[in-house]
Amino acid sequence: MVLADIVDFTNDGRSVTSSGVWSFRTNPAGIVENEVRQILLSNTLRISSVRKVRSFTFALIEPSLDTLAGVLSISAEFSDFNQERMSFLYGVAGTAGLTSLGVNFGIERTVKNAAVDTSIVLDVGAKGKFVENGPLGYGLAVKNFRIWSSDPQLANQATFGAGLCLDYDQMKFALDVIYGFNELWTILPGAQLNLEPVSLYVTIPVFYSPENDSILAIDAGGSFQIGNLNIQVSVFYPFSKKESPDFFKELSYDYQIDFRIGVRW
Repeated sequence: MVLADIVDFTNDGRSVTSSGVWSFRTNPAGIVENEVRQILLSNTLRISSVRKVRSFTFALIEPSLDTLAGVLSISAEFSDFNQERMSFLYGVAGTAGLTSLGVNFGIERTVKNAAVDTSIVLDVGAKGKFVENGPLGYGLAVKNFRIWSSDPQLANQATFGAGLCLDYDQMKFALDVIYGFNELWTILPGAQLNLEPVSLYVTIPVFYSPENDSILAIDAGGSFQIGNLNIQVSVFYPFSKKESPDFFKELSYDYQIDFRIGVRW
């Protein structure tokens, strides 16, 4: 069992080329690479001078074992500005030749100033390599496609991403390009170093919108494996802020701290 089977790239699975247990957050196909049952817990704190958000996630991950890998996740986000969000997600993933395929189905409920909005969301992803046992791989994902929403303005919105990665025994390099429905482009270069039992990573995301100047950020962290317990800590820091119609977005805050725990069982 190598560490790469436990630690995803990068951070909390924001990369389209993520692999491992947390990859279901962006590309559900990546969970195929996990080989053991795991319980996942995360606690994310987003802080700014005017507001704060605390997010919690509990998830169960089932390895493929020659069939389908699966994930069951419940997340909740609580704020100090009368807005909350809860989501339930179920996903499956499998392999077809050199390609892994995954799909998530989710229900999201947002409460804002006592008004309740409910959406049904779909995630679809693919991940693989161009040559068997070769270092060059790719990832494709459609994230948060709202196939139905009680708020008509949210219906049929989605985020699209594609990425390439070079995966070696102890090093991994990746470059992702992600486009959101709010016309926000994200270019995400990053690198990860695995020196068992420690893994370290850094990414330098660049965010661009036609209506605003580019925003540069840094996203860095690491993990430590102790027996069946994996502990991860990361920090996301944007060098300038960007207001978003989604008040939970990272760029609305001064910085974000993310704690994650994975337990094999």
